[in-house]
Amino acid sequence: MLTAIEFSGYNFQAVRAFIVTAPRGTSRGGHAHGSGRQLMMQLSGEIGIEFRYQEQVERLTLTASNRAVLVDAPVWALQTYEGENPSLLVFCDTEYDPENYVSNP
Repeated sequence: MLTAIEFSGYNFQAVRAFIVTAPRGTSRGGHAHGSGRQLMMQLSGEIGIEFRYQEQVERLTLTASNRAVLVDAPVWALQTYEGENPSLLVFCDTEYDPENYVSNP
């Protein structure tokens, strides 16, 4: 399988990336960013994501056929890892800054 990522189509310049692997049923994230965007891409398993913005709540599941989502600030997101060997690749267009995290949705 070949999965290509064309950042230019999203006006997105990645400056860092990380991979999150977690046991099935584990939730990670649970925060927003004050600035910047993240491209979240499913590598294996299924990644359920709950998004919150203002009073709206949306849910999406990343799978082999629906692999990625671009998340703008200040959208709050919580990822739940399901399926076999779940892992998520995240590209960010900002440097890591713990002061940029917003915990409350």
